[in-house]
Amino acid sequence: MLKKWCQRLVISLLIASLLAVLGVAAWIWQPYDKTAWRVKLPIGSGIQVRVLPMLMLATSPAGRWLLDKKGFSLHHGDIRLYDADGLRVHCQQCWLEAKSVSDKPLVLDAVELWLKLDGQQLSGHLLVDAANQPFKIDFEGKATMRALKLNWTLPTTPLTSLLTPLYSHSNAIAQATVSGFLYATGTLRWPRQSWSLQPQLTQLQVSGLDLSKVTTASVQYDCPLLDEQKHPEKVHWLSYDKMGRWLPMATIIAEDAEFRHHPGYAITQMQHLLGKESTDKAVGGSTITQQVVKYMFTNGERTWKRKIEELLYAVQLENTLDKTQILNLYLNTVDWGPSLCGAHAAASYYFGLSPAQMNPIQAAWLAGIIKNPHRAWKQQFIAKKPELARAESILRYMPESARKQPGNLNFRASAAK
Repeated sequence: MLKKWCQRLVISLLIASLLAVLGVAAWIWQPYDKTAWRVKLPIGSGIQVRVLPMLMLATSPAGRWLLDKKGFSLHHGDIRLYDADGLRVHCQQCWLEAKSVSDKPLVLDAVELWLKLDGQQLSGHLLVDAANQPFKIDFEGKATMRALKLNWTLPTTPLTSLLTPLYSHSNAIAQATVSGFLYATGTLRWPRQSWSLQPQLTQLQVSGLDLSKVTTASVQYDCPLLDEQKHPEKVHWLSYDKMGRWLPMATIIAEDAEFRHHPGYAITQMQHLLGKESTDKAVGGSTITQQVVKYMFTNGERTWKRKIEELLYAVQLENTLDKTQILNLYLNTVDWGPSLCGAHAAASYYFGLSPAQMNPIQAAWLAGIIKNPHRAWKQQFIAKKPELARAESILRYMPESARKQPGNLNFRASAAK
């Protein structure tokens, strides 16, 4: 009798355990919930499961006990899980795809993610180590069935720690000697993949980059836009005193109002652009100095690696040349339309004048089209339909003598098509 009772008890426990496992699996999977945020499991059949129930299970005492010291290998590295008053996920020799940062995967010595879930309140940290230069990001927020909403903080961190993972991706970043610190706060929304960032840079100094291309007596620059069929002439380099009074002034107003005062980058502008939550932030907001760097040193990739290179070059350039020299580099290299590099080519092509001969409204129009010169060339110059609203808004910030006698736009008579 006792034997039969024990057999029934064992069978009952097995059935109960099976039902419990099936119940948990159904709770996590729940195929009828069409609104939940789901991810594919990295192991097994790749079935999609709901994120919040999976997090609740993995960070519960029972879940942590089951997962403690478990390990497995994934495409992105060797993973081990630990019970640490929360779930600790450790990835050794981890690599991450981040196309917005670099076209090659980021390889990291170690990545540690620690998570603690209390109801729907999630907290934790991300610890990244590359070449013994670790940095840490703390976060807290809310996990719901539909989304993850986090606020994160990067404590004041040496810039060298943040740049080390990019050394193998960029010769410029690897060669630069960088000092300074970054403190940042921001947000992350998933699966919408929107984010924001409020950076604060302090004590940034850069040396070690090769600036000989712009520091020699004769700057060597080959315009990448030249079309031998349209404009076979090479870049005509002008000294600053040949630029005239109005064009340098209008260009600063249009492109970089704080040019005379910033150290190569405008932190308030960066904070404004990065502070907006977005899924696809434009990699923009360049100062005149950073645009000079783009023309002279970087390849124009729309990645954050390239923006970092621009920032480093710009800071060192500001400590090497004066503002007038940097502005003159810009005016001689900026894109002003199809095959039009620099002020000499632009003034001659659009107005049949030298830069020094242009009147205030011509200078303001030319400065105003820098944002999209090729569209202006087609829709305003070729179509002979000039738009003056942008030029007039620039003119308002120019001296009274320019506002009183702005002159006429007077495109040159023959437009090359």
